[in-house]
Amino acid sequence: MKETDEAIYLRYVATENISDLETLLSRHRDGLLLFLFSFVRSAEDAEELLMDTFARLAVDKPAFDSRHPGSFKSWLYAIGRNNALMHIRHRKMETVSFEEGIPSEADIPDVELLRKERNRKLYQAMAAIKPEYRRALTLLYLEEWSHEEIAEAMGLKLKQVYNLMDRGKKSLRKTLEGMGIYDAQC
Repeated sequence: MKETDEAIYLRYVATENISDLETLLSRHRDGLLLFLFSFVRSAEDAEELLMDTFARLAVDKPAFDSRHPGSFKSWLYAIGRNNALMHIRHRKMETVSFEEGIPSEADIPDVELLRKERNRKLYQAMAAIKPEYRRALTLLYLEEWSHEEIAEAMGLKLKQVYNLMDRGKKSLRKTLEGMGIYDAQC
């Protein structure tokens, strides 16, 4: 049986064994990198924020409430989200709008899912919808998170997440239809 992320992190807090952090990084790197990229729209900045998130775990050792099993991932993503928002505020930068174009292949993080040709149109459609819709739908469909985990990671109430998902799916469907794809199951 695979050891839980919660157990690994709590052991790291107690022992400061760096291999525990490396295990967590290897488990969550791609998903968290994609999530952070949805905020900053720069692979370099997303990578930096990923490292900042794990540096915070290593140095500050923020308290994790182990009474909520299975929520380590959403707790980790919430830390990443907060880092991304501070980064955006600090640099006073805004996410790329659709009018500014779709990022080039060189700007996309090295995530296998985005590199596959069959996902190219979906990625273009995702890039065209509002960033908050994109983040929520990424967590739901690509990371396979529950609505509760998404609410925690995004700092929203559960009802807000359901509303966000509904509006995001409608927006994605409309965008895909504009691209000539009418059989999308959003």
